[in-house]
Amino acid sequence: MTYHRSISLTILSISLLLLAALIFSPFGWGESLEKGILKVTFLNIRQGDSQVIRTPDGKVILIDGGQSATRYSPFDAGKEVVIPYLESQGVKKIDVVVATHPDYDHTGGLIAVLNSHFQIGMVLDCGIVHTTGTYKKYMKAIDGKKIPLIIPDAGDILDWGPSVQAQVLAPLGPPERRGHMNLNNNSIVIRMEYGDVSFLFTGDCEHEEEDVILSSGARIKATILKAGHHGSKTASGALFYYMSDPEVVTISAGKRNKFDHPSWEPMKIFRETGADIYRTDYQGHITVLTDGKTYEVVTEYEEE
Repeated sequence: MTYHRSISLTILSISLLLLAALIFSPFGWGESLEKGILKVTFLNIRQGDSQVIRTPDGKVILIDGGQSATRYSPFDAGKEVVIPYLESQGVKKIDVVVATHPDYDHTGGLIAVLNSHFQIGMVLDCGIVHTTGTYKKYMKAIDGKKIPLIIPDAGDILDWGPSVQAQVLAPLGPPERRGHMNLNNNSIVIRMEYGDVSFLFTGDCEHEEEDVILSSGARIKATILKAGHHGSKTASGALFYYMSDPEVVTISAGKRNKFDHPSWEPMKIFRETGADIYRTDYQGHITVLTDGKTYEVVTEYEEE
């Protein structure tokens, strides 16, 4: 189903409407993505995070990859969702993989992606070493294919093509100076801007890291906000949310998950401010298409 909200009073262009109508075609987009369109998809990978960005310049960025299979669950988001989705879009190369932090529901699915046939340009990693088997497999995949590993710092400008501006807002400082913070609060947080439309990708950023970002004076205003930590009450603090002032909030969470994500506290704030709320557990893949002036939100299926 298609929903839309215009930044101005202008009506969305016919080209955007056509893109929205075709986006979930079984044939995918392949190389046919219209010139000048930025496409961001929040994948439905159950309880976890994964976003795919395709810039107007043809760059492909993958942020997180959901979980890998465990003895408790055979589901591997990388194998079962991320890779098939990328293949349906005709992707051959992933320019940047962003592992926001080492939690298994973010990096687990990246193992299959990193070990797959895709050419990988580089990996951005928060730099915090973890002791789990999932993390060791993730690092082994990077080392095995000799993929450049970069630890970004707040303020870094990312080269995602000349059409978009992307900047790292967190984490702040080298890993050894923030090891006392939990994994969530070491998340890589990125703000991306294309014309008048902006996105804030927050990983599992919680209140502590939100306060660090606010104290830094970084610009966090965003048209589309990916709610931190799956919409948990530990994230999307009132000041951080009001300063970001989004028109759209996306929430990545699994159906009837054991954590009860999203929590009612942030949901109450989202609703009171009139933001359009989209949830992967209700609506499947969520895709935003924008020409830098207006935007269209397309969902895989209607909310239940």
